[in-house]
Amino acid sequence: MRSRPQRENPLDLLLNTALDAVVVMKGDGTISEWNARSAELFGWTRAEVVGRTLAEVIIPERYRQAHSEGLRRFLETGNETYVGRRIELSALHRSAAEFPVELRISPIKMGGDIAFVGCVRDISARRAVLQELQETGRQFQILVQAITDYAIYMLDPEGRVTTWNGGAERIKGYRAEEIIGHHFSRFYTEEDRRNDVPMQTLRQAAEDGRVETDGWRLRKDGSRFAASTQLEAILDEGKLVGFAKITRDITAQREAQALLEQAREQLLQAGKMEAIGQLTGGVAHDFNNLLTIILGNLEIANRDIDTIKSGAATRLRRAVDSAQRGAQRATTLTQRLLAFSRRQVLDPQPLDLNKLIAGEVDFLQRTLGETIEVEAVGGGGLWRVEIDLHEFAGALLNLAINARDAMPGGGKLTLETSNAFLDQNYCRANPEVLPGQYAMIAVTDNGVGMTKEVLDRAFEPFFSTKPAGAGTGLGLSQVYGFIKQSGGHVKIYSEPGEGTTVKIYLPRFTGEVRGEDHVDLGSGDVEGQIGETILIVEDDPDVRAFLVEALRDLSYRTLSAPDAAAALRILEQANNRIDLLLTDVVMPGLNGRELAVEAQRHRPELKVLFMTGYSRNAIVHQGRLDPGIEMIQKPMTQRELAGRIRDLLDAAPRAKPARPPR
Repeated sequence: MRSRPQRENPLDLLLNTALDAVVVMKGDGTISEWNARSAELFGWTRAEVVGRTLAEVIIPERYRQAHSEGLRRFLETGNETYVGRRIELSALHRSAAEFPVELRISPIKMGGDIAFVGCVRDISARRAVLQELQETGRQFQILVQAITDYAIYMLDPEGRVTTWNGGAERIKGYRAEEIIGHHFSRFYTEEDRRNDVPMQTLRQAAEDGRVETDGWRLRKDGSRFAASTQLEAILDEGKLVGFAKITRDITAQREAQALLEQAREQLLQAGKMEAIGQLTGGVAHDFNNLLTIILGNLEIANRDIDTIKSGAATRLRRAVDSAQRGAQRATTLTQRLLAFSRRQVLDPQPLDLNKLIAGEVDFLQRTLGETIEVEAVGGGGLWRVEIDLHEFAGALLNLAINARDAMPGGGKLTLETSNAFLDQNYCRANPEVLPGQYAMIAVTDNGVGMTKEVLDRAFEPFFSTKPAGAGTGLGLSQVYGFIKQSGGHVKIYSEPGEGTTVKIYLPRFTGEVRGEDHVDLGSGDVEGQIGETILIVEDDPDVRAFLVEALRDLSYRTLSAPDAAAALRILEQANNRIDLLLTDVVMPGLNGRELAVEAQRHRPELKVLFMTGYSRNAIVHQGRLDPGIEMIQKPMTQRELAGRIRDLLDAAPRAKPARPPR
């Protein structure tokens, strides 16, 4: 009969299957049991260590005395300062190499005596991971501290600051020792704190995991800055342990965006004004042609009335005079439209603005009345400008009348001058302006001011806030067009109830200042000379008919042509005497300039007078005429036309023909 195999001791089974090193020691510290894991961990076999003390086998020499003292103290007093606790220390391998372990020695009773069981676990891998994490954390902390463009910090679940980086100190102004432990609500404005915005943000982040907001925040010194913030909840096994907060100062970006929007609006406004100016100028040009016909024929009719002997002559004269007054008012309106479209004829001269405003004060005071106080404040060392004196005085009068209307109960009007340098930043916000030196004149009232909606449309022609019949709506638009045509810039500053300031910037004049020329324009009638022949070239048949009639009435011989081609055919006829070519500038086919060049190829001594509804500056700028040409602007009266023709015919012959087209 076969015997049963002997069962393994349960204690041996436990020792040899344990994943940790297990060592059993007697009360004197000598080893009685040493499991397989102990042999793997320390390099000693069971047979080699049984009977030896634990201290001499696995504990480095620097810890041995403490180990022996701990065992002895427990045996004598039962004090568990060393025994029964989990401790981490370095253990000794057979090779004398040290490695980190976690050790726990517990007392047990064996056979009525006190013994000890030591459980040892190798924590080398855990220590390596921990060190790696610590190094990673240290590097992350260095990175976070090095970021200065962002405030990066931590909050506890209640919203108190727990960490603080260099960017947070730079942006918010607090040092770490000043802010850690304080609630983050102090970064919010008083209004946000009253509305419980900080705590609402915390609750939303806790619920949603993340919150992004833009708004105003406060620095330590109380100043505000525009902030873009991100608050993210931090969870540990599903439990909220705090928040990560990132704040970026976006004040500069907001200011840049505001400047960009302002520049875009300025460009749109400038484009709109330019388009309106082009349209207005074209209408005014055509209207000038009509007025030339009307005024010319009314003047001829008025002269012919003298030949009527009956009583009807008086009624006819009244009717013609009334029609002439209406046409003259229309001419004034057309000139204002041309001023807005920058096509009026200007006579710019060097001008001292301080002398001008000093001389205008009395006139403006009488014009505006006793309820308005007018004051002039001239800036020292003011630069000269080059501008048409009469038109500029009219512009100031327009502004003064607008100011008076804005002060129905009386007030104060101030004219102030100074030098100004418009830099790149200003010109970026006002793209139609060139950087440089300007003389500035500010016209300021303390009236009712303007709303933004009115301010945006103030320069538009025919826009007015006055009652019907109280104004044409062309005052400010005329000022705008005139200043732009003069190379300047005009800007209105106004708020409701705060009055209005209109600032006019005119380019500094750096040329030579000459003495004033006084021209005495004679008032006598102009007589024509029989035999002189004028070739009239005008595509509008009514204007052409008026010119023919007016010049024949002045005893000139006239030839007429509807376009340049017909005029050249007349010029090619050698037997035709022609003393002067009177031609429109804008015509279908060859324009007036091109016609003049061709005409003077045939007849080099031929004198030319151009007619146009545009200003000299506009025509020259468009390349239609060269500087120095002889020109008369429509609408013109018979007397004005006769005077210009007589002056030109009596002048010395031209030294050279007109320049060829460019």
